[in-house]
Amino acid sequence: MTMFRRRDAWWEQDGKAARARRRQQRVVSSLAFMIAIAATAGAATMWWLQLGVGAVLHARLGIL
Repeated sequence: MTMFRRRDAWWEQDGKAARARRRQQRVVSSLAFMIAIAATAGAATMWWLQLGVGAVLHARLGIL
């Protein structure tokens, strides 16, 4: 868990604006990463369905 919660050595000496900017960058990068993961999962799902796996599951199991 320490890998994700590292603190900057100069955190307390930085000004309010620098700390706010760093927080904003962390939030924006986290959101971009989550969106990229969701887009990859969506593309993989569509590719999976295009291959016909979805039709097989629907015919045999009644899902999708």
